[in-house]
Amino acid sequence: MSKALLNNTEHFYRGDSPSLLWEMTVCQSLADPAGSYAKTLERPEPYGAKVARLLGERFGLTAGLSVMEVGGGYGTLMKEFARALSPSSITMLDISPRFLDMQREALKDLGGISFINADVLQWLAGCEKEFDLLISNENIGDFEAVDGLDAKSLLERIQKGSPFTGEPLDRAARLVGDYGLKLPEGDEPFAVNVGALEYIEKLKGRAKTIFLSEHSADIKIPPPWNGFLDYDGQKRPRRVELKDHAEYTIRFDHVEAVAEINGFKVSRITMLELLGVRADEGARFNARAECVGNEAAETAHEFLNHVKEYECLVLQR
Repeated sequence: MSKALLNNTEHFYRGDSPSLLWEMTVCQSLADPAGSYAKTLERPEPYGAKVARLLGERFGLTAGLSVMEVGGGYGTLMKEFARALSPSSITMLDISPRFLDMQREALKDLGGISFINADVLQWLAGCEKEFDLLISNENIGDFEAVDGLDAKSLLERIQKGSPFTGEPLDRAARLVGDYGLKLPEGDEPFAVNVGALEYIEKLKGRAKTIFLSEHSADIKIPPPWNGFLDYDGQKRPRRVELKDHAEYTIRFDHVEAVAEINGFKVSRITMLELLGVRADEGARFNARAECVGNEAAETAHEFLNHVKEYECLVLQR
């Protein structure tokens, strides 16, 4: 593994394997527009600037917005986003006091920022304010998923109808039944991203525009990248064991269905599109090569084969 990659990863264990694996944070990987990862892009610039450009050029957002970021990590996204789109107010909400301290340090030059230490699901239950924009970047996979489900038990519970309790099976059954969510094919047990879907329900009336991103369980890689990158999430959210917690990949068609029924217009965008990842011969070679003996090419290989798994949703009322 390249030294550059080791300096910008979160380490995790998957399953019962003792092997130490890694997972990059896309936002942190692109914090430096002159860094190794940015060389894989047509237009190198920080991740926060990429998000601001997308929301401004494609979705009509302009300066003067009231913005909330949920789970803002080191504050890297918001620092560059604010420079690019100049919000009128910024609210940073995080369940981690340690990360909030990091955000205060990263954003200290901006001024006029509110910092809230809370669980977002609990906080939204008592919130009456509506923001112009809410950002949840690379974190909806941290919400609870109900795993080990089978179609027969789930459908039987749906047929019984309400009242549904707070038990995991009931929560999954309510969501699948209410929104007509499709179940994966085959007899293998599966997971439903109940926490992420309940999060979308709670965001109704809380933001005019919402930006979400995460690992996808059902991505279709578009041209021109599908000519040299491939990924099949099998429409089955998978558990990823991080060092301090676990998360699940997201079935984005389920999130789309919940958002649309709750009154949002949904736009689905691959991370490859958002970032403007190169698709030239150099990128094609680096994506396919398993061993090239060159640190820059190795870094590009690792990055390309990671970001291909990510998708973004923009929800608008």
